[in-house]
Amino acid sequence: MKTKAFFLTTMMFLFLLICSTGIHAQTAKSNLDQVKLMQQGLGTWEANVGKDSVQVHETQQYGKSFITTVSYNIKGKKTPLYTNNYCFDSKEGKFKGFALGADGSYGTWIGLWTTEKKFNVDAVQNFKPEIVLYKIELVYETPAKMTWTDFKTDGTKTGELKYTKVK
Repeated sequence: MKTKAFFLTTMMFLFLLICSTGIHAQTAKSNLDQVKLMQQGLGTWEANVGKDSVQVHETQQYGKSFITTVSYNIKGKKTPLYTNNYCFDSKEGKFKGFALGADGSYGTWIGLWTTEKKFNVDAVQNFKPEIVLYKIELVYETPAKMTWTDFKTDGTKTGELKYTKVK
């Protein structure tokens, strides 16, 4: 009888220990105001991409959503590249975006502010988070300086642009 009581007591202790450990191991939800942080990107940003070539991002707020129009300015001639529409999905706690290319292509992405200065994006296939095509990291060093870095899914850096806010 003592063995049975010891076994039951031990099992209850282990159960409570496992449950309480699991509760402590859960990640806390971010206290970052995702929509407010996205406002850092409002305005016109430019990055030199070659001789006489500038990539221009023009971002405006649309209610609680955002629209970014991206173009190239090559020797003073503006050429559209893509438009990006995105909003915060409060149910999932992440931004979701749809990019429509001037050539008729499209892409979807899911992103999240991980710090007050860093926004991480997974370019995904049709909003499926399990199918990541590549990754992007935007870091706002100052209110007028931002670095955009592209990565392969394995973390290999594939490109970087330095943007300056012009208005």
